[in-house]
Amino acid sequence: MRIVLTGLCLAIFQFIFSQKDFQKELSLGVNGGVTFSSISFTPSIRQNKLIQGVEGLSLRYISESNVGLLFEINYSQRGWTEYDPDHPEEHYTRTLNYLECPAFTHVYYNTGKHFRVIANLGPQAGYLLNEQVLESNVVVNQERTQYHTLKAQRRFDWGLCFGGGVELQTEIGNFMLDGRYYYGLSDVFKNSRADYFASSSNQIINVKLTYLFKL
Repeated sequence: MRIVLTGLCLAIFQFIFSQKDFQKELSLGVNGGVTFSSISFTPSIRQNKLIQGVEGLSLRYISESNVGLLFEINYSQRGWTEYDPDHPEEHYTRTLNYLECPAFTHVYYNTGKHFRVIANLGPQAGYLLNEQVLESNVVVNQERTQYHTLKAQRRFDWGLCFGGGVELQTEIGNFMLDGRYYYGLSDVFKNSRADYFASSSNQIINVKLTYLFKL
């Protein structure tokens, strides 16, 4: 019991002194990375991850010790690429280009003078700018591939995004490397009983590098 109380007291003292030395931060920067995207279809479609890119602007405000806010405006390439082992000669890939705006609760922990471990969690909204079929040698029929002729029917997209990574603080700015998972809560296509899909939500893994400089 004494050990527990002693540890708790030390943690409280450490928190108090870290608050005393804390300075608020406002940073602006750019980000870029790789997306590994797919669509969660019902009925399901066999897919591989479609590898593309994401880039944008970042704004971070740290108002409390170890906690802040992170906002981004990004151009994100999403979509899906199909793989059907029953029809290996057929290929279909469609890219969906979004303007996305995530808003994160940003949590960090200093592990040294120049290093931080970071975590991000929050909602994300997006708007479909355009779409393009990158590859298609599939024979369209009413039973299996009728949806290939459908354009995306819902442009607004929203969901939850979370992830974590590391941050390096240098004299020329801060560099963050993090991974994220986006779980879409909206559908790309209509989902009434008369429609082909019951659900069609974006599922994305991002790996991003962000450069921030203090304002």
